[in-house]
Amino acid sequence: MAIPTDPNLIYFRKRIRILNALGPYLRENNCQPTDFYFDCFSVCIDANAEPEERQFYGWWLEMELVEDTFEYHYQFGSYNTAGEWIVTPIPKAFQQDVTQSLNAFYEKLSVCLTEQLHFNLKPSSILAKTLILSAA
Repeated sequence: MAIPTDPNLIYFRKRIRILNALGPYLRENNCQPTDFYFDCFSVCIDANAEPEERQFYGWWLEMELVEDTFEYHYQFGSYNTAGEWIVTPIPKAFQQDVTQSLNAFYEKLSVCLTEQLHFNLKPSSILAKTLILSAA
């Protein structure tokens, strides 16, 4: 068996361990050595539904390592019973909760990347200018 020499592959497990400590956001099965996927079920659409039938409003964020910087983009939407995120407008009554959960996560992520993993964080060029989060 060949010994891995790619530093991204070597440190992947360490990055996963550190990012998992941020809370229930990281979706490890959707991650690769230089790509990471997070999401958050911010608001349950119908709490009276059976657990396997519940849908949620929330967000998902993807980031990719480009040299020494993680570039991120995210979207808002709903998580359906098929286990998929759909880009949908968040109803006004829930916008603050969804946005607040993303901002709280972003602050933790920013500190984690810069202080623990020693990477920069910046918005991806595909992210709309109106959706860019400011550094914590």
